[in-house]
Amino acid sequence: MSLRIRMLALIGLFLALLAVAGAAVMIANARDAVRAEMASALDLGIAVGRAEAGRGPSPDAVVALDRLGLRHLRFIAGEAPPDSLGEGDAAHGAVPGWFVALIGVTPQAHALTGADGRVLLTVVAEPQDEVAEVWEDMRDLALAMLVAGLLLLGGAWMAVGRALAPLARIEAAVRRLREGVYEPGPRDGLTGGGVPELARLGTGITALAEELAAAGRENRRLGQRLIEVQDRERRDIAREIHDELGAALFAIKVDAGRILRLSEEPKPEATISERVEIAGRARAVLSMAVDVHRLSRRILVRLRPALLDQLPLGEALSGLIDEWARREPQVRWSLDVDEDGTPDGIDGLDEVLRLTVFRLAQESLVNALRHARPTNVSVTVRRLSDRVEVVVIDDGPGFREELGAAEQGGLGIAGMAERVRALGGTLSIGPDGGQGTRVAACLPCIPAGLERVA
Repeated sequence: MSLRIRMLALIGLFLALLAVAGAAVMIANARDAVRAEMASALDLGIAVGRAEAGRGPSPDAVVALDRLGLRHLRFIAGEAPPDSLGEGDAAHGAVPGWFVALIGVTPQAHALTGADGRVLLTVVAEPQDEVAEVWEDMRDLALAMLVAGLLLLGGAWMAVGRALAPLARIEAAVRRLREGVYEPGPRDGLTGGGVPELARLGTGITALAEELAAAGRENRRLGQRLIEVQDRERRDIAREIHDELGAALFAIKVDAGRILRLSEEPKPEATISERVEIAGRARAVLSMAVDVHRLSRRILVRLRPALLDQLPLGEALSGLIDEWARREPQVRWSLDVDEDGTPDGIDGLDEVLRLTVFRLAQESLVNALRHARPTNVSVTVRRLSDRVEVVVIDDGPGFREELGAAEQGGLGIAGMAERVRALGGTLSIGPDGGQGTRVAACLPCIPAGLERVA
């Protein structure tokens, strides 16, 4: 059943209850009124009948009394038979029997006796005329109420239809949202049609569509930037492999070939210069092997930090800080890990969270040294019962609020923001009290979409 029909059914039920209550009140009042009318008519009939009763129970006296036209009264000479009290009902057969039964007023009779105790005249007060008048009034009133009720329902049908008309547009807008179309349509008009509740609903759906559209644009922008990050990372790795690893392997190949040729030459004894050359070539091969090993480790660290596979997260972060301290000894580095009494600390986090915390610290340190050139850098990791907080602060030139984080921090910040958002966390990057930059991330201990089943 539609909302429109439900509302009209409710209105119809209210009108029906109102009509039933009004009819009950009218019937109760009519019953009292008919009884009072019968009592009054009977008193009048008794008073008039006494004047004629002295002449005896003659038919002429009855005819004379009937000619007076007294309403609701009938006179019978002598004692009235019991069956004659209801004879007046035949004249008012148009009144339904059930309505007469509802009124519940029966004819009232009073016998006038003479001095000898004989019944001279019987006065009968009959309610049929009064009941018929009440029936006609109630019938006319019921007909008028029926017409008014139908008009009211018709008006309500049109008014409710106009009031609920915006629901069709709201339904269409929700269907577009479900289909992934977030841009508002040209004929939306989600104003609610003058209904405040529907207007608020339409405004909320419009705001939701705008937010979803903005989120979709942001996701597309982040997707493009992540693709750029991936391509840039691949180009950097390919360049390192080509420039450094390729050159080192070529040098190893040349030196190894020269050693092989020297060893295969048919000479009884190698000269001192040849032995020196062989030793120098061997040392060059060893040096190149060390360089290749160092380069391969650097590439592997970029792809996957091996420290996390070998050490707990706290020690891996400490190792990351120590490595930067060796590279940049002029910068003062500090690491503070606060586990707030949690049983497992940061080492008990999910693997995805451990990697995210490490990457956040790693990328923030790279950005600080690349863009800020600070003298002090601090890393704080705080483990609470339901979340992990990572804060990296440097005292560099500071964060320019007129520019976005992506323009100042490069593509790495976009990757960090996307990673944090995917886990249901928040990331904020801004100035630290007017000087320096503060990177703060808050991650739930159970990443979004990875909730454990109880």
